[in-house]
Amino acid sequence: MIYQLSEFDPSEFFNSFTDSKHIVIAFSGGIDSSVMLNIMCKKRDKLKQSIEAIYIDHGLNDKSAEWGVFCSKECEKHQIAFKTIKITEDCPKNSSIEAWARNIRYSLFVESMKKNDILLTAHHQDDQVETFFLQLLRGAGPQGLASMPIVKKIEHIFHIRPFLYFQRKEIIEYAHNHNISWLEDETNYDVKYQRNFIRHNVLPEISKVWPSYQQNILRTIKHQVEYKKILDEIAMLDIETVSTNNFNNLDVNLIKKLSVERQKNLIFFWLKKINLESPTSKHMDQIINTLINSDQEKSPCVNWNNTELRRYKTLLYASGLTNAYDSNFEINWDTASPLSIEGETLIAKETEGKGISKKSIKDAKIIIRYRHGGEKIYSNSLKQSKSIKQLFQEHNVLPWLRNKVPLIYINEKLAVVPGFCVDRNYLANKNETSLDIQWSGYKKVIQS
Repeated sequence: MIYQLSEFDPSEFFNSFTDSKHIVIAFSGGIDSSVMLNIMCKKRDKLKQSIEAIYIDHGLNDKSAEWGVFCSKECEKHQIAFKTIKITEDCPKNSSIEAWARNIRYSLFVESMKKNDILLTAHHQDDQVETFFLQLLRGAGPQGLASMPIVKKIEHIFHIRPFLYFQRKEIIEYAHNHNISWLEDETNYDVKYQRNFIRHNVLPEISKVWPSYQQNILRTIKHQVEYKKILDEIAMLDIETVSTNNFNNLDVNLIKKLSVERQKNLIFFWLKKINLESPTSKHMDQIINTLINSDQEKSPCVNWNNTELRRYKTLLYASGLTNAYDSNFEINWDTASPLSIEGETLIAKETEGKGISKKSIKDAKIIIRYRHGGEKIYSNSLKQSKSIKQLFQEHNVLPWLRNKVPLIYINEKLAVVPGFCVDRNYLANKNETSLDIQWSGYKKVIQS
């Protein structure tokens, strides 16, 4: 157990992460991350991982570039790898600057790091108490009141906060005792930001009446962590019962057999497990009423921030927001080379007797388009044409992804719906040289 910051040995903590080869310190130049940098550099010889510091320049302060230079010089002094990542986009209107900056900061860290890398941030006990109050005032349940975990998996990396064992005053004392240089960010005193308001206006008043409030709050957080663990264990039992396709989908009919409270707990757990954002209470009520307990035939949707939940028939689907459909999308394709479209790939594999006749497309113009509506194709087994709408319904193509299936036109005539159908006018005969067109997104758009 760690009792004092001066006794903290990071090697005892990080060497247990045997698959981790690299540690990234989120370095802002402030006192907390400067102390973190100092301690990590002093103990680097005992670590199994290499160390790097990254400064995120949000561009929200006129001095942000200057701070980046300071961070660079500090890392040069410690002989540690360093880089700056500059945010070039602006905070969207009507969005919280704090939330936007936090989300984009973490997304940039994740983007720049490899599998099992460790992201190290210098959050401490005082930050933890402030987070608890913020969550409390937002009406959070045990998930939110458990506040910040010491170890958290974010997609393919580990996010670790070892300073949660220590108070701010210990960090300040360490900085003075070891002659550490740091930056003072004046925005840390701007009470227009919620965290600063709590830090400077609320907590000092509470401490006058309850001097031991911080330890009491930390004990409450510990209780919430224990409750959360129990809730997660229940959710794991439930998800094993109601999930299909490796947790990608949930069976609505099986969810309905659970109490509403367990339904909500299950949804929270499921979204966390697949790395999507948690819904607000308002959105959770919509999920229960519109997606789970509604009998409507269409595929309803509930969305928030970058997450959306949908129901198709008896299954629930969750994903990041679906990109808007571009009805004017059109691209020429040379079948000799694979074609990448929105993260998926079209390949024309030369074979015999399967797919389109290679002779039928000689010198032809091949164009990829998305569905507009009213398209038809002649299947080899039918005398009459079939609409693409019918084809997708028969194959259980998810309604919100039907406009994302590439349609292949040969000399302006619809010839192939990859994975679903080849028009009989282009279908290869047995033993005839042909192109079997394969689309990597096929299994992702159908209900399995």
